[in-house]
Amino acid sequence: MIIKFPSGFLWGSSISSYQVEGSNEASDWFEWERSQYLEPAGKSTNHYNLFRGDISLARSLGHNALRFSIEWPRIYHSKNLVSRFEIDHYLDVLSSLKSKGMVPIVTLHHFTNPRWFAERGGWLRPESVDEFVSYVRTIVFQLKSYVQYWIVFNEPAVYIYNGFIEGVWPPGVKSLNEASKALGNIMKAYVLAYSEIKRIYGRDQSYVSIAKNMRIFSPCYYFNLGQNNIFAYLRSYFFNFRIINYLISRRCLDFIGLNYYCREFVRCGKTMFGFECKDAHHEGLKNTLGWFIYPRGLYSLLMGLRRYNIPVIITENGTSERNNTGYYRFLRSHIESVAKAISSGADVRGYLWWSLLDNFEWDKGYKHRFGLVKVDFNTFEREPRKFALEYKKICTDNAIEVNSL
Repeated sequence: MIIKFPSGFLWGSSISSYQVEGSNEASDWFEWERSQYLEPAGKSTNHYNLFRGDISLARSLGHNALRFSIEWPRIYHSKNLVSRFEIDHYLDVLSSLKSKGMVPIVTLHHFTNPRWFAERGGWLRPESVDEFVSYVRTIVFQLKSYVQYWIVFNEPAVYIYNGFIEGVWPPGVKSLNEASKALGNIMKAYVLAYSEIKRIYGRDQSYVSIAKNMRIFSPCYYFNLGQNNIFAYLRSYFFNFRIINYLISRRCLDFIGLNYYCREFVRCGKTMFGFECKDAHHEGLKNTLGWFIYPRGLYSLLMGLRRYNIPVIITENGTSERNNTGYYRFLRSHIESVAKAISSGADVRGYLWWSLLDNFEWDKGYKHRFGLVKVDFNTFEREPRKFALEYKKICTDNAIEVNSL
């Protein structure tokens, strides 16, 4: 059976500035790499200088949309010093997308902060809210004629967990109290940024959201007398839905940006969230990072999100595999889940693969490759993977053949 996607469906991919642009010494991540002796981002894919070719390549692969991020550290070299040069750079990016007939989806915060911001205490200070909103005001005012879709924060729960609980990302804190304080300031900043964007656009249309990472949390079936089910439920509620519930209650989500990658098995433990069970008794396909691949989970989440009665754009979905078969199997099975969800009444407006290019994967460095396009990090040569061409057919047909519903 061939399922057609809605007219105007957004097909494309996502990137983030720090992960592909390269040479960003103004970011807190630049200092973090040096202090933790991590593999550095360096020049990454050199997308900052090669963006025109990358946009042309994306269009040649059938994409009609690209999600990318503005790098706050490039825009504000200090608290009150705005770089006109860097604003013009991102205007050039948007102009290039417009010339190719592609829809931009712009992220304002994708994990990185200016060094001056981090050195003053980052998101732990009440002043952080106004500092971020000032940046949002500047960018949105300058770029609004090119942009309708704004993602204010990418995966705030992931940022807080890695930076303030596990301490493996900057600022390297391990404190539930400080994690709560930072998340509170980020949520305040989002609500104010939402209002500011709406004020700037006036009667013009703008669509504002976050990109929310969601997972399927399944109870470990070993040593389970029902307690693992409770911990899986708690993880799902707090990780998947608590932030969305809060923003919905404040009436400041125009759509839901959904990032989905994997399934996680949960065992009861000493904390209220238990722990992830990685024992060998869990069977299933895994990618190079050891994540459990679970395409049906995307269908389940999309159907669960129907209760909010607002559209969904899948802002990230992807994998790192060892061969083309793995990439294509992941791509096709997840798009089939999207098609089935739409056929069952889910209001899904777009699908974006993570990522357009192989890139810098934070504390994992360059080992894992998510790109539709293979990148040689020495020569910056680009080469589309075979599955990118198979994805192109789905994009251009705006349809996919599925076995059954």
